[in-house]
Amino acid sequence: MSAINPYAPPQADLEAALEGQHWRDGKILILRPGSALPHRCIKCNAPAELPIKKRKIYWHHPAWYILIFIAILLYAVIALAVRKKAEIQPGLCATHSKRRKIGLSLIWGGLLLGVGLMFAGAVDDSGALAGLGGLVLLIGLIWGSILARLLTPNRIDKDFIRLRGAGKAFLDSLPAFPGR
Repeated sequence: MSAINPYAPPQADLEAALEGQHWRDGKILILRPGSALPHRCIKCNAPAELPIKKRKIYWHHPAWYILIFIAILLYAVIALAVRKKAEIQPGLCATHSKRRKIGLSLIWGGLLLGVGLMFAGAVDDSGALAGLGGLVLLIGLIWGSILARLLTPNRIDKDFIRLRGAGKAFLDSLPAFPGR
């Protein structure tokens, strides 16, 4: 009798299936649109926690930022029209997932506490309390954004997605980009 079970699920080597789909170019992570990242943390290369969420990222050429000085509404409309979109699934280990959650909590906590303090300062006619609220809001948004950041798009075109923010250990595990 044969050792092959026709009812068994297929066995696939995920690393081999992903080969040729993602590279590094210095500090830039390059992948093909529609390709999946390996199930490793994008910051430290440890095994990623499952499930890994899909995230949409958007990019437009930085020259469009000049329109902010002319009219911010004009910039917003044009940026929405010319932006390019991609879906990625960046994995995070338990440590970096916790760090991201802390960052998101800082953003929301700073927003709520800062606006509450500014409102209380306006009601009590206290400029110091309103100023403290603005400071809490600003610090919470900036520090939280730094902790919660995953990957930021460097460029998106029809052939490749280029991302910043991956850790050195993760990038070192990828082959060099052959397109240079």
